[in-house]
Amino acid sequence: MMRDQNSDTPLSGFSIVPAAVPGQHEPVILTALTMNDTTDDGAAVDARIKPAPGPTDNEQILWSAIPGHVTNLHIYVVAVITAAVLGIYGPWPWVGLALIPLAVAGVYAAALQATRYELTSQRLRKKWGLLTRRGEEVELYRVEDTNPTAPLLYRLAGRGNVEVLSTDRTNDDLMLKAIKNHERVRNRIREHVETMRRAKGTRVVE
Repeated sequence: MMRDQNSDTPLSGFSIVPAAVPGQHEPVILTALTMNDTTDDGAAVDARIKPAPGPTDNEQILWSAIPGHVTNLHIYVVAVITAAVLGIYGPWPWVGLALIPLAVAGVYAAALQATRYELTSQRLRKKWGLLTRRGEEVELYRVEDTNPTAPLLYRLAGRGNVEVLSTDRTNDDLMLKAIKNHERVRNRIREHVETMRRAKGTRVVE
């Protein structure tokens, strides 16, 4: 610290910088080199200071599945019976018609394979469509209730439904049909609904 030649009072706000010595590198001032960022008001920010960890906007897929073919079982049964009847008892020109119900059943099966449910860290999605892809989604913090159902045929196939009710005006009822472990999926949806409500600072008013 420097002192005034005419006084013993130290001079504040000054610091001594060592002079450069020939043959040696000049002293490096770290703060000047690391002040490479600025804040909103233009003030420099030391680059060595790391931002505190916090929530990010990265959305992750937590669960994904397609509906079970048990939803179209009645269509498959009718198609097979119709094709068998036409193929066995129909006159020869009509035998080719037996392929029509099988083709219809194939289209329904392909459409079911193109349907997908997704649970992300922020929303619940449903996508479907063979030629034209469509979709609908519900923000998790808007979900009000979830209702699991499992008809007898679905239970025999190890599947069930989850109905998701929300305050979304355009999509207040989203049905997840014939999914595996539907009770476990329902509980997972509820857990992440509560997480998003806390993150958004919202609550359900009954």
